[in-house]
Amino acid sequence: MTAKATNSGADLLLVWATVEGASEYTIYGDGNEIATTSDTSYTISGGANSVYAEVKVCANGNENCTSVDLRPWSGQVTNLCYSTESGCPSWVKIDFGGPSLNALQQADVDPNAPNTGYFIIYSDGSVVQFQDASETSKGQAKMELAFTDNTTSSFAPPSGSYNTIRDVSQDGTYIFWADNTSTGYGNMDENDYFGVVKVDNLSNTDTDLTIYVQDKVPGLRWLKK
Repeated sequence: MTAKATNSGADLLLVWATVEGASEYTIYGDGNEIATTSDTSYTISGGANSVYAEVKVCANGNENCTSVDLRPWSGQVTNLCYSTESGCPSWVKIDFGGPSLNALQQADVDPNAPNTGYFIIYSDGSVVQFQDASETSKGQAKMELAFTDNTTSSFAPPSGSYNTIRDVSQDGTYIFWADNTSTGYGNMDENDYFGVVKVDNLSNTDTDLTIYVQDKVPGLRWLKK
């Protein structure tokens, strides 16, 4: 079965092979029936109350099932600092080709690295922020990262809800849009990625983040863990 993000990443198109003798197929989301169809494709409409960690298609009720795991990949970066002068890393690199995470000092940031986005933990003394590389002297990377305000949603919002600079706080959770600056930049499409940054600890020399990336289906705005 193949899965593809549609409708600017809000919906999921499923396409599967014909099962001999099957008269209908049942689509499930997290074990609950969504629909039945006699076709070999179906689009699940996403939304705040219809985001799934796993979808499954079964022939004739509950035979010859195939599924897609949609749980985001996750990783951690720890012991980050607010200041680029402190000698410890203040930058986060996300390689969406892996995906993988690295904590870096500013000198190691390479905006030309393919399929990669960077953001810095920055403080002016009064607020702490995430800032995309494009907002710094390093310049725009191949994937621009923009963040929502603090949220508990598992469904990334549409464009207009994101900013490349975002104030952050302890225990905050921020959805990000990694927009491909080489292909389809400025539009939500299957060249992009969506994810979440959770602030586990926030201090000048000991900031810890857990980061989630929807890597199963690029461009999909579903972030149910």
